[in-house]
Amino acid sequence: MHLTVDLLRAPDGRLEGTVSTETGGEQAFSGTLDLLRILEDLQPVPPGDERRPG
Repeated sequence: MHLTVDLLRAPDGRLEGTVSTETGGEQAFSGTLDLLRILEDLQPVPPGDERRPG
């Protein structure tokens, strides 16, 4: 599974940004707990279906 995380620090000090998956899904987060919830909810890739760069 490949993820792209755009991360920045808000003026109040919180982390915020977006998490994008290789399938095109994108979820915004505001705060560390939101980020952790997104990561926890990701569906694992079935064994043998890993997509790795050639």
